[in-house]
Amino acid sequence: MRPLLFRLVCFAGAAFLAGACGPGEPKTDAERLARGRATIERMSAKLGSAEAFSMTTDESRDEVKASGEVQRVAVTRETVVRRRPDRFYSKTRGDMRREAWYDGVGITVVLHNDKVFGQARMPETIDKTLDAMHERYGVALPVADFIYTSPIKALLSATTTGGWTGRETVDGKPTDHLSFSDKGVKWDLWVSSEGDPLPRKLITEFTDDKRLGKAEVTFSDWNFAPPIASDRFTPAVPEDYEGIAIVQRARVLRNMPMDDGANTGDVKK
Repeated sequence: MRPLLFRLVCFAGAAFLAGACGPGEPKTDAERLARGRATIERMSAKLGSAEAFSMTTDESRDEVKASGEVQRVAVTRETVVRRRPDRFYSKTRGDMRREAWYDGVGITVVLHNDKVFGQARMPETIDKTLDAMHERYGVALPVADFIYTSPIKALLSATTTGGWTGRETVDGKPTDHLSFSDKGVKWDLWVSSEGDPLPRKLITEFTDDKRLGKAEVTFSDWNFAPPIASDRFTPAVPEDYEGIAIVQRARVLRNMPMDDGANTGDVKK
């Protein structure tokens, strides 16, 4: 990250010193990768330093059934995150109605369409919990990479290629369009180029597993001082719902479609 003084000088003289303070259009793969990484780093610093935040995401993905049939699944998700102590809450509506609470001890997942819920003990931090959900149960929140305390570590690795591709407008807001590839995945991310460097849109394609298809997420309603009720992270399971055990996934099931909560392939009554 550039020193504060340098950034202030560039900002103050942006109107007539753009060529001196800001980099020009990247012309090589190395320059595009560097610009893309720098954009992700700014976004990561903003999200990772937030004591709390909430956001809304509209998510859609192609779920490929064992029969080969492709089903489009679309949900709107509300996510609330608080750090120290680590807590998060997620609620979806649309094709799937689900809720999840992490209270620093365990996670509770409710599938409202099926009127069932599952609970599992989890580590003491959001980062470790997100890892455990993915490694133990094959559960990956589509927005998980942006909830980690260091999103850049979740998004980029030493083998990541690609970078900055240009400036585009998303929902009337100017953004930097980034395009990256890594082992088995290609993804495009649009990050606000004015104001806070927040993610605005994400498209992910799983190139090595056609069953996972393509997923698209749009971000809105960012709030870094959200009103959080005292019981927001306390599970609220309807009394008539049936409790089911969340079974840790076998490695042979790793190619099943990504989901945002326990599903009928992951639980046992």
